[in-house]
Amino acid sequence: MKWKRIAFMLGLVILSWYAFSGRVMAQKSIADDYPELKPVVEFVGENNLSVLHLVGVKASMEAMKQLPFSKADSKVLAFTDAGYIAKIGPYTTEKALDGVIMSTGTSRGKGNLVNVHKPYNAPLWFAFFHKESKECIYLEAKGDVLKSYLDRERTERGTALRDFMKLKNKEIFTKIAKENIDADKLLGSPKAWQKKMVARVFGGNEFSLVTVSNLWAIGLPNDFLKVAELHDHICPGLTSGYLIAEYLKKNLPSLAPRHEYTIIAVPPWCKDDALIQILETNVGHKRMFVKWLTKDQKKRLPKWAKNVADIVIRWERGAKKGNGLVLAFDWDKAFKGSGTKRKYLKDFGSYRWWWMRLKMDVWMMDYLDKPEALVSAIKEFEVKSPAEIEKLKAAGVNPLVELGIMQKP
Repeated sequence: MKWKRIAFMLGLVILSWYAFSGRVMAQKSIADDYPELKPVVEFVGENNLSVLHLVGVKASMEAMKQLPFSKADSKVLAFTDAGYIAKIGPYTTEKALDGVIMSTGTSRGKGNLVNVHKPYNAPLWFAFFHKESKECIYLEAKGDVLKSYLDRERTERGTALRDFMKLKNKEIFTKIAKENIDADKLLGSPKAWQKKMVARVFGGNEFSLVTVSNLWAIGLPNDFLKVAELHDHICPGLTSGYLIAEYLKKNLPSLAPRHEYTIIAVPPWCKDDALIQILETNVGHKRMFVKWLTKDQKKRLPKWAKNVADIVIRWERGAKKGNGLVLAFDWDKAFKGSGTKRKYLKDFGSYRWWWMRLKMDVWMMDYLDKPEALVSAIKEFEVKSPAEIEKLKAAGVNPLVELGIMQKP
């Protein structure tokens, strides 16, 4: 009996040990096995960790190895469309953004994180650019692989996370590409880069990465960086909008542009995305109205109004009248100054379409604080009642005819 009691007690001890060790194993952090996850685990909490955090970490670690760079390197610019608004099936992807931030130390506050606007069904991707070497690495996630692990995460989160960390990068990313995108190099040898543009080495995001990266390296203001996020890339048309916004701040300032400005884009182009982002004159706020000009209407514009861009009306709160400007952008000066030609704009069969845009982008950087050099008011006017504004923006009304800039047909 004595030996039976001893055996029984020993069995209890062994069972207790297994139970205790099992609890210890259950409580063990995934960061103990994968130290690179520690920053994001501490940031979001062990219980909130997701496969999406992990893919952001995986992309960051690969970039830090290949470029290379260390955490918090201010000379590195990070890109991703995570959460804005790319989705993986039913899953939103904003958590991947936290994985990038906590792994690389890039952030909005430091001005070296770009959250690019893409549609909901765009692939989830990441890119990193080094200001000094001009090297850029692009990683595009496999949506089907991510979805399978996100599905598992719902019922077996711990196992799904650990299994995902065991995957090799080639199993997670459908494309990992590294290229030197130095603007001087691309502008000097455009045919070589054109082959890579056609091959979509960055998954179709080549123009976006090339333009934003190189202008950021020159010294892009943070508000312009936010404009580029919405527009997806930087082109001369977008820069013209930034300059128009700067011109308005000086020549028709408003304390509440969202409420006091009425903007009639006539004709519309990329510029108007800049106005929406900087002035918050959104279509939904009923502050932005679009008027297209036909080829015939463009021909009927007088020479001094050929570069017409926007009609901007300011009606300040409590005022009894409003002030308006018809603005133009001097494209002739921009083409001549940058050494490009207008006909290259639509030369999509060769390198010229992106070459002229990139070249003009770089040239226009010198004018960000001198908007008057390229933006002008071709007409100033007053409106004496809100009804006059309503008429100018109404459907079927040509505001340029109403303002005496264009003759009636």
